[in-house]
Amino acid sequence: MTKSAPNITAEKDPALAAKHLEEAFAIFYAESQKLETQQAALQEKINQLSSELQKSNQRLGILLNAIPAGVILLENNIVLLHNPAVLQFLPSLSTGNHFELPHDWQASIAPGEYLIGNAEDRNSPQKMVQVIRIDEGIRSFVQIQDITANIALHQETQRENRLTAMGKMAAGIAHQFRTPLATALLYSSHLCDDEVQPEMAKEFALRLRKQLLDLEKLSQDMLRFISNRPTKTVLSSAKQLIDEAQASIQALFETKQVKLNVQCNIPETAMLLVEPKSIPNALVAILENALAVSQPQDTVSLTANIDSKKLIITIEDQGPGIASTIINSLFEPFSTTSANGTGLGLSIAKNTLDAHRGTIAVHNTKHGAVFKITLPITQQ
Repeated sequence: MTKSAPNITAEKDPALAAKHLEEAFAIFYAESQKLETQQAALQEKINQLSSELQKSNQRLGILLNAIPAGVILLENNIVLLHNPAVLQFLPSLSTGNHFELPHDWQASIAPGEYLIGNAEDRNSPQKMVQVIRIDEGIRSFVQIQDITANIALHQETQRENRLTAMGKMAAGIAHQFRTPLATALLYSSHLCDDEVQPEMAKEFALRLRKQLLDLEKLSQDMLRFISNRPTKTVLSSAKQLIDEAQASIQALFETKQVKLNVQCNIPETAMLLVEPKSIPNALVAILENALAVSQPQDTVSLTANIDSKKLIITIEDQGPGIASTIINSLFEPFSTTSANGTGLGLSIAKNTLDAHRGTIAVHNTKHGAVFKITLPITQQ
């Protein structure tokens, strides 16, 4: 504890007062020296921390400048700093301004992905960019990255895989075409017979037409199987897409006396960025597969939920389940045990879901087969 300064005014002896005053100055000097020492140590620590901070900022600056992706640091959505790379995406971005993505950036299928640029400008081709935003209190970190090459590589890989599959299934294609072609040739030869009766000629013509329509459908299915990433996408209600699929196939279920139980536990505001007809068609293909293995009075259940910004659709039937011999190749072309099916329906459905950044999986339960589908929610 620091000694109290002597009460000089209370002293009668000048010599004693001088001594006390000297002691007070000595104490003051000692304390001043301590403060100076502490101040020097504190200043040294401040200088050290400032130097380390400066070095860290320099390293951070070098790192930010070296990153090919655009990086933005926000505070209350105001731009604090950014690296040069971000200017290739946002040329007018500057510190101190309010941050928002340009209105002409077109949202893609997957959340956080945007198509930027003018398709008609040959000097500046369109790009696909991915925007990742992380919010921590009042501060936010935004990364903008050009993923055009990644998307192109992914598409090319998918296309090559499908072409490889098409090459492997050449024999299956020949078989699929051979039967309707042979039947069509048979009916056409009957029509060429001068002695054929008009009634029979009409019957042969109708049968010939059916075979040709089957061939046309098979050709269209094969083209759909080999097709690439969807191009004409629109923001669509997830619930409406499911309702459309149900409406398309409801009559077939009623004809076979199979109940279709749909439980759609999703809000009207849940939106997908998809080709309007492709997702309902994919769902119909899976429901057709479930219907084909169902018996009268059976129930096929379709349940839709949202979890972690994903639409999850489960389709469950009461059939015998998927045979162990084909369950691992179920989504490959011409993988079927049905005498009437082409084996392309589920393959096309999987390609459609893959193209929309979705997934599909199947497993058996003691009650039948269960298909699980996921699709990214663009807006909720």
